[in-house]
Amino acid sequence: MPHLAAVWNSADRPDDRSADDRAAKEERRSRQRDAARRDEVLCAEAPRLRRLVHRLLGYRARGQDLDDLVQDVLLAAFRHRDGFRGDAALSTWLTRIALHKVQDHHRAHRLRRRLFAWFGHGHALPAPEAADGDGDIDERLDATRRALQQLPHRDREVLVLRYLEQRGIDEVAELLELTRASVDTRLSRARKRLRAILDREGER
Repeated sequence: MPHLAAVWNSADRPDDRSADDRAAKEERRSRQRDAARRDEVLCAEAPRLRRLVHRLLGYRARGQDLDDLVQDVLLAAFRHRDGFRGDAALSTWLTRIALHKVQDHHRAHRLRRRLFAWFGHGHALPAPEAADGDGDIDERLDATRRALQQLPHRDREVLVLRYLEQRGIDEVAELLELTRASVDTRLSRARKRLRAILDREGER
């Protein structure tokens, strides 16, 4: 005759497995809900990212190019969303991804221009179009945008982060992986170059 304890234990096992299965399913559903919420938050950041990328490109990207670049930023964020642990603000994390993507785009653009030049087509590149043609833009803002287009990318980048995105010096330094002193130096140089362009344009 089987021992009563063995019979009792064997009767308990199916229930134990059922409880484990329910817990595992609930954990999977919880992870799925968390992932869906993260995806919604990332999608909600798209307009802000578009504005940031537009500024970093000096307001001269064509609408389709701008959309493609923002899509690259969001796709990179989606791929690495599980790696976001909340150590920094979501906007800071996304801004860092956008900076890297724009830097890659800028390097590719320069390489493309060199290739065209090597093959004798230096003037064959299409003229850039404004991504948001607001005909009622303030004249001073329009002049500043045109001046930003003429700046080197490194100068435009630091000005956009500090003044248009209104990031603090320490945050700019973290985003660009520079020291605070280096950011101050770059800002000073970029402001002087921007002012020189604005003064030159004003004399025309």
